Amino acid sequence: MTSLAFYLTATVLLAQSTVAFNCSTLPVYVDIHRRAVHDSPVFQYGSFIGVGSQAQNQSLWPSLSQNHISFAGANYCNKNGTVDVECTKHTGGTFNPEDSTTFINMKNFQSLDKNSNQSFVGTFGQDDVHLYTHYFETDGASQTLLPNSTIEIATSGSIQKPSIVGMGLDSTVLQDLVTNNLIAGKTYSLYIGQGFERASGLVNGSNVFGGYDSGRFTGQVHQYDMKEANLNPMTVTVKDIYISDPNGANVSLFDTAAFPSMTSQPAQFEAQITTDQYPLSLPYQITQNFISHLNAEEDNYWGDHSLKLKDAFSGSLSIVLDDGFTVTIPSEVLSNVSNITPIQSRPNKTDDQPFLLSAAFLTQVYLMADFEARQFYLAQAIQKNNVVMPQTFCPRSIPVAYQRPKQSKWVSQGLVGAVIGGVIGGIGILAFLWCFILGYKRRRAEKKAEARQMEEGRKAKFAQMDIEEFDPPPKANKKPSFWKKG
Repeated sequence: MTSLAFYLTATVLLAQSTVAFNCSTLPVYVDIHRRAVHDSPVFQYGSFIGVGSQAQNQSLWPSLSQNHISFAGANYCNKNGTVDVECTKHTGGTFNPEDSTTFINMKNFQSLDKNSNQSFVGTFGQDDVHLYTHYFETDGASQTLLPNSTIEIATSGSIQKPSIVGMGLDSTVLQDLVTNNLIAGKTYSLYIGQGFERASGLVNGSNVFGGYDSGRFTGQVHQYDMKEANLNPMTVTVKDIYISDPNGANVSLFDTAAFPSMTSQPAQFEAQITTDQYPLSLPYQITQNFISHLNAEEDNYWGDHSLKLKDAFSGSLSIVLDDGFTVTIPSEVLSNVSNITPIQSRPNKTDDQPFLLSAAFLTQVYLMADFEARQFYLAQAIQKNNVVMPQTFCPRSIPVAYQRPKQSKWVSQGLVGAVIGGVIGGIGILAFLWCFILGYKRRRAEKKAEARQMEEGRKAKFAQMDIEEFDPPPKANKKPSFWKKG
């Protein structure tokens, strides 16, 4: 029989896990959009963050695999003594620690990204990080100052976006925010948006540290466990992928009847969610089925081996996860104006690189991560939300989408308005009738008064005149006589 001590211990642990987080602490909202950055000739898309004192503003790309917040060094784009102009368009801005009065070098710091696929080298230090909240581009920004945060300065490398917000399992910026009591716990939410060049969209994204934007997603929230052994721990299982033509007919890329070259139906596969690339990377046979069904060919216009369709296609592609959550990539994303798709070619059957649901997938999905509980949540993203509604994401709780106030059928169908209109209209008619009656009575009274005044005036006039009065006519049997004045 379970002892009383066991129940007491469990109760104490539960109480401690609840008390440890101050869930009244508001989250830190940082928008993602295209903006001017330090030492770059073009606007760049990313998280609105600055570093140093005075702040050297950046646009940082969120990474779900890396753990550090990093900035491109001032000489990052110097190649053999010459500035690579194309490179300066993709750095997210540069940072010169010599221009900051608060930078501290950390020569002995060991990187937390030993097993990552990052392709740049750099040095570490501490400096003030400025997290800007900028709800609308036309309004001024406010800031959350994160002092003495660990940062990495990329000095050289081949990576296109060295300026990143590392949101891996050991994210230093998330830990620093918790240590400084600026957020309730190690929770984070992301909508990547579509405003960057590869996506060719207009919708901006957002980071929410210690919270989520309840107006950015809708429908059921789906919960998954993180797989810490993976480079991208937010990993899901895909059970089906189907293509829908403009007429609504569906063809599954897992269907052996639709693709006779397959000897057996493909098995479900594990896919890691990542922001480190734009196109999805799917199993070889699934990729081949996609190529044959939509008449695609290999293309490397964007340098990411995305497939290109030979003919325009206005259908969609849907990815079904093992719990039933279905994410649909719409026609404008599946095939852009140049017929380039967000599906990456795969070399051969023996390629052992992880399967990836990448930034193209996240343009349609809102992601919420609880690093305290090692769980994450996915929900359908609302592409254009008119109002930003950051909510605290307390660890070990489930995010809840904003629900519009429920309306009865009377309200939703406009019956309340009709009734109110009828009542107001009826009151108006009654008021009109009452005013008409009052007016009629007033005019009638005025006429009576006028007639009375005329009669009195007539009598007065008669009184002033010399009027002769006669006796009545004589009765019969009497002799006639002249009437006389009497």
